[in-house]
Amino acid sequence: REILECRLSAAWLGKLGKSRQVGWQREILQRKGLGKMKLTHSTTWDVAVGRQGEFLAINRRSAVIHKRCGASDIKLLASQAGAPQTEWTYVMFFDDETAWAKCMGAMDTDAEWLELGREFSVDPCARATRSNLYRDLL
Repeated sequence: REILECRLSAAWLGKLGKSRQVGWQREILQRKGLGKMKLTHSTTWDVAVGRQGEFLAINRRSAVIHKRCGASDIKLLASQAGAPQTEWTYVMFFDDETAWAKCMGAMDTDAEWLELGREFSVDPCARATRSNLYRDLL
């Protein structure tokens, strides 16, 4: 676990040495601890008009799988203003970097997740437009 946390933290900091880390990075790592920061992963989708119900059903199934694999919470956000109403964002929350890494690794071999991906890819009801991984600094 410690090796995994070190690898993740090194990746997060772009493998910068302490001399190149800015003060806020050092302060956060010292306060929160190596590998202990909460992570949020989001994927933004352009949902096909008329297929929102299908996309919602797929995301309900995805949420069950992701929670089983280690996500602490899941949200599916539909744009109400500032973006097209066909823009929806699926958000996974993780208690720390270890939980995120565990979930990502588990999905590589999770039979239910792989089957859902096969079903979705036959006739996708949405197109992924952006994916982000965020670190909670507070």
